[in-house]
Amino acid sequence: MTGPDASELWQVRDELSALDARRGWLVRRHDELLAALRARRDAPAGVPAAASAGTPESVLADGGGGGRGGAAGGSRREVSVPSARTALLIVGGVLVIVAALVFTVVSWGRLGIGGRAAVLLALTACALALPRPLRRRQLTATAEASAAVGLALVLLDGYAARQAGLVSLDRIGAAGYWAVLTLLAGVGAAAYGWWQRLRLPLPVGFLVAQLPGPLAIAAWGGTTTVDYATAMIVTAAVDFAVLYALTARATGYERFRDRLGGERIATALVTGVQAVGGGWAVLGGALAVTHAVAAHSPAEVMRAWLPLGLLALLGVALCRGFRTLPFGLRSGGAGAAVVAVIVAVGAGLRYVVPLGWAVVGYAIPAALATVWTAAACARHGRWTKPAKDEGPSVPPSVPSPVPPSEAAPAVGGLIAASTALLLAGVVVLPELAHALLQPLTPGVARWRNGHAAQWSWQLAAAPLIVLWLLVSVLAATAVLRARAVEDRHVDGLGNAPRSARAVAAVLRALAVENRNTDGLGDALRNAWVVAAVPALLLVPVVLGLPYGWVLAVATGTAVAVVVDFVRRPGSAFVPRLLVLAVSGALALMWSWADRAGVLAVWGTCAVSAAVLAHVLSAPTAPSVPSVSIAPVVPPVPPTSSVPSASSMPIEPIEPIEPTEPSARPAERATARVATARVATARVTTARVAGAFAALALGVEAVASGRTADLPWHLIGFAVLAVALVSAGAAAAWHRLPGREQVSATVEGTGYALAALALALTASHADALSLALAVTGLAGLAIALRPDRRRAALAGTALLIASSWVRLALADITLPEAYTLPVTVVALVIGHRRRTSIPETGSWPAYGPGLGATMLPSLAATWTDPNWLRPLLLGTAALLLTVIGVRSRLQAPLIVGGGVLMTVGLHELAPAVVQVLGLIPRWLPLAAAGLLLLLLGATYEKRIDEARRLRDTVRSMR
Repeated sequence: MTGPDASELWQVRDELSALDARRGWLVRRHDELLAALRARRDAPAGVPAAASAGTPESVLADGGGGGRGGAAGGSRREVSVPSARTALLIVGGVLVIVAALVFTVVSWGRLGIGGRAAVLLALTACALALPRPLRRRQLTATAEASAAVGLALVLLDGYAARQAGLVSLDRIGAAGYWAVLTLLAGVGAAAYGWWQRLRLPLPVGFLVAQLPGPLAIAAWGGTTTVDYATAMIVTAAVDFAVLYALTARATGYERFRDRLGGERIATALVTGVQAVGGGWAVLGGALAVTHAVAAHSPAEVMRAWLPLGLLALLGVALCRGFRTLPFGLRSGGAGAAVVAVIVAVGAGLRYVVPLGWAVVGYAIPAALATVWTAAACARHGRWTKPAKDEGPSVPPSVPSPVPPSEAAPAVGGLIAASTALLLAGVVVLPELAHALLQPLTPGVARWRNGHAAQWSWQLAAAPLIVLWLLVSVLAATAVLRARAVEDRHVDGLGNAPRSARAVAAVLRALAVENRNTDGLGDALRNAWVVAAVPALLLVPVVLGLPYGWVLAVATGTAVAVVVDFVRRPGSAFVPRLLVLAVSGALALMWSWADRAGVLAVWGTCAVSAAVLAHVLSAPTAPSVPSVSIAPVVPPVPPTSSVPSASSMPIEPIEPIEPTEPSARPAERATARVATARVATARVTTARVAGAFAALALGVEAVASGRTADLPWHLIGFAVLAVALVSAGAAAAWHRLPGREQVSATVEGTGYALAALALALTASHADALSLALAVTGLAGLAIALRPDRRRAALAGTALLIASSWVRLALADITLPEAYTLPVTVVALVIGHRRRTSIPETGSWPAYGPGLGATMLPSLAATWTDPNWLRPLLLGTAALLLTVIGVRSRLQAPLIVGGGVLMTVGLHELAPAVVQVLGLIPRWLPLAAAGLLLLLLGATYEKRIDEARRLRDTVRSMR
């Protein structure tokens, strides 16, 4: 905002803020001075005025003892004089009341009627008369205690009078008598406290005055919940009426506050009245609603209309005529009124609509109330208040938000009405869920047993009507939200007619082109889409159309959305994606009830998903949506002042930007964030669609095999074919620009399908061998891609596994037949790695290949009684050792030498055992001892030789 008006506006706001701060300081100072005066008044006589003139905190700190406490030793007392006095008064008052009660109930028979009446009346009169002189002597706490005792004695007087039968009071019913007595006692206590300027009698009288209503209903003979609900709501209305009388006007509230002696006590009492009144209203409303919902006849419903009508009137009075209440209480009043109207109308419509449509009778008024209150929220500015970071940058043409107190009725009504509508939706949710999931039951039986029992797909109209009401309310609310946002973001339509604004709001609500990011509007629109798709697809079920038609409608909806993506890939991405997801999921789920349906629907969805992945993964030019602003041409001056064309330079006329210098950059930044999110969502959706296309083809293959009654190992080959097609499609997609992520996802899904195919063929060895071989060849083919060289390892491993299965089928048990192919492949791969990366050691390059053959053959040697395997293994180990020494490589030297020594020990073992059997038993022990002595004698030399051997081996690679 610029200009003199804006400057003056800021000055006025500063002055108002200063006045508010000054008033707050004065109120706090008023309370401090009042507390200090009360502390001085309540201080004992021995304390000097200077000591008692401080704040209450100082009086409580020194315990009321003045300087004597400090002189006594500097210690402070834990209980101050006022606190001790208050405790004594409370205990004394309670004891007096208990004594009077015992006297009244237990010792009553020892006195005659005159004596008893005289004693009670005298005690009551004394207790109620003492507060005035006590206040004159500044004994306020004692006066409060005396008043409390007197009020308790009043109730005891009433009890004693009825028990004694004074003036035939015992002939009156107990409920009626106590209703009148509590009413008089409550009003009298409040009046007495107001007259005597006491604090305690006012809340005591208010609490006692809450009892006459229920007691009067009991005395009148009311036995139903409607009667007690009426009494509770009337009591709540009386409470709020008294509160209104005390606080509606500023002068009245100031008098009320002065009578109570402070702002804090007055606020506490007002809050207590609001809590008690609100509690009565909530309890009475709950009883009335319960009775109306559970009524079994129109007469009972009509009886419930009375408390419901009173509750509605009370709610309207609170939210409309009582503007000093807090925002939450006014909102609650509006919500209570809306709930009362909805329940009253719905309970009445139950006996008008057909059987089974009772929930519709509640849903219709709830839907109407939701739309009406949503419009009120939009009209009162609850949806158009500026963001936190906008501040004064909001255009002057945008109306300022309405104060929260003005919007309280709309907010409360919207919450209550929407809650009622959601409860109606929860009631019909089981029927809707049963209709949505009903085709799964025969589908499971058909695919498990080969046949299923006859079934019929049915749904009553009432649950669908409730769902359509919810959809309509979401649509209307989304339009209202978009209209509110459209009014806030002028978008070049500031001078447009109202019809143009309405059209723009509808288009924004339908997400044709959403340029202004709006979280709540997006949530409403998405919820509307998610609810509208099942509501539309369940219409044929309600109409009784055949199963195939319903399935065709669902599948056609999904295909139509994909076609729309192909035609318009850049607009309304999220809503269309939700429609596609919901309709596609329902079509796929419903298709399981029929085998032909599975083949048709899953095949169609696979093709559609592939097309969608191709369209969404296509690279798009980066663009940032901006606010559409029509160029404004400057006004043409009069003809006489226009210079000639020859004398006027020709310059292009640039469009004049609107006067929003700080709002437009914020909108552009928000638009950039929204564009980035949409781009991320497009890529993610393309990846999911590509993976689903491959997965759907796999399901199609399995379903086709099961339909043709093929064995599982043959079905595995069908799935393997789908995996190979997926790998080929991924390779083809990888060549296109911008499809790398989709290609990787499709390729990963193909790998998962290949694993599934191998699992399906595991029970048939011949099929497993062939499947492993085909998969291995496919892996080698994939390794031809420059970025998939490592696939050769997996392909080779699969081929080796295929050969193993084939060898096992041929009953070949020689370990070398299994390990030699692995060794050859591993050594070739290791040699290529050392050639390409010279710094690669011998263990990573040759260790796995050498161990793959040497170790299993060595293990077989110890159980082989023949001589051929040890001879060949020893020869190979010797050759390997020589190669290790010549090439100075650790892995061949250590593996070959270790195997050679082990084979030698194996061959020498029989001879050693034979020799040991011929020599004496003491000779090995003596030889071992001599060997140890020799090692000990030449220890240093042997250590040096061992170190040199270690260094030599370490120097090898």
